[in-house]
Amino acid sequence: MSNIIESATIDDIALYLQREEGLDAKHAHEEAKRVINGFQDMMAKGLIKGWYFDEQSHLELLPSDNALKIIANQK
Repeated sequence: MSNIIESATIDDIALYLQREEGLDAKHAHEEAKRVINGFQDMMAKGLIKGWYFDEQSHLELLPSDNALKIIANQK
């Protein structure tokens, strides 16, 4: 799974937000765009490698190797 770059699209996230947060389609799509922009910003900063939905349909982030090193050093 370490090669995931992006497996949850804006449309996937918008549907998730509609289901979980009760947002209408328009607002869910707008919020999904903000979510993706945030993820792309975290990728640009080297914090994550990607995002995906896990087996329980939770939206998860895939931390970068550098982020994992920082976390390990703080323990």
